[in-house]
Amino acid sequence: FEGMPYAQPPLGPLRFKAPQPAEPWSGIRDATQDGTPCISRHPVLKSLIGSEDCLTLNVYTRDLPKEGSNFLKPVMVWIHGGGFTSGSGSSEIYGPEFLMTEDIVLVSINYRIGIIGFLSLEDPDLEVPGNAGLKEQV
Repeated sequence: FEGMPYAQPPLGPLRFKAPQPAEPWSGIRDATQDGTPCISRHPVLKSLIGSEDCLTLNVYTRDLPKEGSNFLKPVMVWIHGGGFTSGSGSSEIYGPEFLMTEDIVLVSINYRIGIIGFLSLEDPDLEVPGNAGLKEQV
């Protein structure tokens, strides 16, 4: 299951705020494509890539539960690297294939990076408490 939102898009008044719970959806959601990576500068081309609407996660497992079965498995949450300035939980870069040889549930996330994720201002009137990217990892 790919590209599932875990928080509201951090746009407009939510830009530098802590993540807010995602709105529920109705019907069937397409979970077959990675979510958009969070906005950053491409490490080679130096152009901007990604989007601020990026708070998604991917969940992988070898087998789905059968009705009435006990589906307890170890869960590994993988948080991508990149020095808090680049990267994403994209399956294109970090696919689940290596770990799917084991009987686990693997979760990878996108979190805000760079100034969008880690700007902190000391003026309480501006309401930019900082470390939104870390709050999304918790």
